[in-house]
Amino acid sequence: MKFLLSCFILFGVIENGRAVSSLLPFTEGFDLGSSNWLNGSSAVANYSSTGGVANTGYIFTSATIDTSGFGPIVFRGNNANSASGGAFVGNWLAAGVNQFSAYVWHNAPVDLNFYVRFDKGAGNAASSNMIQVAANTWTLLNIPIVDSLGVSGQVFQSYGAVGSGGFNTIFSDIKNVQIALAATQDASTSGQTYTVGLDSASVIPEPSVGAMTVVGLLGLGLLRRRTIK
Repeated sequence: MKFLLSCFILFGVIENGRAVSSLLPFTEGFDLGSSNWLNGSSAVANYSSTGGVANTGYIFTSATIDTSGFGPIVFRGNNANSASGGAFVGNWLAAGVNQFSAYVWHNAPVDLNFYVRFDKGAGNAASSNMIQVAANTWTLLNIPIVDSLGVSGQVFQSYGAVGSGGFNTIFSDIKNVQIALAATQDASTSGQTYTVGLDSASVIPEPSVGAMTVVGLLGLGLLRRRTIK
């Protein structure tokens, strides 16, 4: 399976004589390090080889609650830093991406509200709704990528100079994925600093017909190779 995935990433997909987005189902598990993800201060995030969702690697940082504006970004998966080798960068609409998810953790004494920011650059971005996360437990942030209000409780707030077609403009050219703490928090947390962790950031596009064809052909090739042996 690892061989198939590697080949697929390397060669991409050709449909109707043209190259299409090769964005694939991908999970950044931070098993080998920070994978060039940054913290909110744009420094390399701290890394631990144990303690993640499956007691494997994860990244963490200190974050101070700010109840003004949009609240602080705590992790940055930025294209400019080649976070995860650019696995989250590209045209999510062409790739059929329908979900982004990540696990987060914090040690605040009360629940904290997180959200995810999907950034095209130049101030054009879309933010998910807030998700309440209990203390000291890995919690899944599951974000449907759908241009519709109220789908699975998900509402995207588009902002920046993108006009009425904000969703399509942003998700056709994603450059950065950022995890943030909302400005709306328990009053007792204002100005307080806590530790926040991130693990298993995933993007899940629907497989195209061409993509499935490539995987099928590679599988047949491997089967033929084994038969010859």
